[in-house]
Amino acid sequence: MTQFKYISSITSQELEEDFVIPCCDENNDSCILIKNSLKKTVQSSYSTDNLDVKLNRVLTRESTDYYFHIIRAKKSDGYSKQQFETIFQYVFKKIDKPIDDVELATLITSLEDYFKITPEKNKRDIQVGVFGELLTIKYLYDIGYQQIINKYHTNFYSKHDVEISQKLRLEIKTTTSEKRIHHFKHNQIMRRDVTVLVSSVLLEESKEGLSLREMFEMVIPLFSDPDSLFALKKLMIKCGLENEEYNGLSFSYEKAMDDIKFYDADSLPKIPQDSFDGVYDIEYDVDCSNCEWIEPNNLLNVLGD
Repeated sequence: MTQFKYISSITSQELEEDFVIPCCDENNDSCILIKNSLKKTVQSSYSTDNLDVKLNRVLTRESTDYYFHIIRAKKSDGYSKQQFETIFQYVFKKIDKPIDDVELATLITSLEDYFKITPEKNKRDIQVGVFGELLTIKYLYDIGYQQIINKYHTNFYSKHDVEISQKLRLEIKTTTSEKRIHHFKHNQIMRRDVTVLVSSVLLEESKEGLSLREMFEMVIPLFSDPDSLFALKKLMIKCGLENEEYNGLSFSYEKAMDDIKFYDADSLPKIPQDSFDGVYDIEYDVDCSNCEWIEPNNLLNVLGD
């Protein structure tokens, strides 16, 4: 746990040498000082739903001026304090040079997604999909493809869940139906420029099964990169796991590991045309049940090609 000491207790040496300093203000609210790259004294302030941001502040110690930005947690409940601690550890603590007010504002905007809570009506679908993604990561890691840790969601703007290489993509599909039917966007599986593999995950709900929180706890230790760990923390919040007493949906882990199958998208039923004039956002369901799947002993070879 980070020690947030009072701003008045920060030494001149810390102000001189450190780029990021955790502290508390006069109201005992958690704050973070971020060293300013500019000796800018035109102050400004703004607030988001979760953070108060003070830009271009000047702190004086022993007649010397130090230029910082100040970020404060708006809420003081236990959950908010935990979230503030997390963004310090995984985001702000990584800052290795002074930054100006524009750079900080961009960073703050990107952080707001971390605090968003998913509406209850959407939680089930998100939890099912994320469980399938994490199970696929664990399966591939266990069979010897440890590189998957470095590739999972490194590009959130990609059409596919994982970019294995320049010419190979992985799309992860999960269903709680007994039938291996998945929903695809046409441009996910109809590709001529890259090879697309599809991980098909069948989940069976079980009260005695593995919970989504336990799935996260199983997979997170495989990661070491701070950006990946923070992404997983954000994913937990998106799944509604911000309350430690709530574990999410539970599924039969062993059955899901036994039932997982991988396909080359070329072998799946699809509309055999790249695009249609004036028609966009084409999506449809695909039954993978009778398609040729990649044998486990060949999967590593395919991933390594």
